[in-house]
Amino acid sequence: MTHSPQHLDRLRLRHLRLLELINDHRSLRAVAEQLSLTQPAVSQMVKDLEFALGAVLVDRSVRGVELTAVGRLALQRARSGLAAFHTLAAELDEGLPPTLHVGTNPAMMFNMIPAALRIAREADAGVRYVLRTGLAMDMARALWDGEINCYVGRIDWEVVPGEMKRSLRHVHLYETDLVAVCSQSHPLAGRGDLTPEDLRDTVWALPPEDSKNRMGLTSAFRNNGLPEPRIAVEVAADPNGLMNIVREMPLLAVIPRLVLNTPAAGTQLVALDAPFLNLPPVEIGFLTLVEQEQLIGLNAFREALVAAVASEFG
Repeated sequence: MTHSPQHLDRLRLRHLRLLELINDHRSLRAVAEQLSLTQPAVSQMVKDLEFALGAVLVDRSVRGVELTAVGRLALQRARSGLAAFHTLAAELDEGLPPTLHVGTNPAMMFNMIPAALRIAREADAGVRYVLRTGLAMDMARALWDGEINCYVGRIDWEVVPGEMKRSLRHVHLYETDLVAVCSQSHPLAGRGDLTPEDLRDTVWALPPEDSKNRMGLTSAFRNNGLPEPRIAVEVAADPNGLMNIVREMPLLAVIPRLVLNTPAAGTQLVALDAPFLNLPPVEIGFLTLVEQEQLIGLNAFREALVAAVASEFG
């Protein structure tokens, strides 16, 4: 079966919503009630959608209906389009300027995102920015589901679904290394002769165990014959919180160097001279879905990010 351009032109928004309703209800009768249509009319909508896309999207059985693998992929791609229309409707209702929804990591809020927003606003003041922070895995899912228009931050390709990779536009922005830090008053501060044994009894403030930073440190300890780091305080996705804790307590933490080199870190934190840790570098990049590329303000924001990187880290 091949797709039909003529039938694609006849599709409506409710055809895209149809996939989500089938996924949620698993019953054409329930879907018909939601759409205020008859069940035969919904069945015809399914056929029209399958004919237009040239693929079987729905499995039918005595137990009901469910999306095929292709149908689930179509639903994922449709969600971003539906989200864009919902956003547009809200903007028009409220008389708001075009809105760009940006996902990022908390570490990017120290310098890169503010610098890019300043540059973008100077170039085009007609866009409103809505920022959302979280872990890289959560942001990848939010982008795939149409909840955000782009993502700026740590790129972990191993957590990006394979089908999503083919739908992405990626721009490499910067690479930073991870550093172990402590306060100026910590016994290890300023020492240039550290060995793995010096870290055996250290106590740490770290993010949760599924954090890439923590996993990198744990692997470094194992590679140096050390037991796992002893954790006194666990802080989720908040480098600012980690730095504040390390300032006040005799603890160590791991943060990206780009965060250490900001005014927020002040002069009270220093990086340990511990090259034997060999912590993995962090790639910072920009991601968006192919279908989002022409959104108002997106390209200007991407260019602003590139300019900010050249200015701050070039």
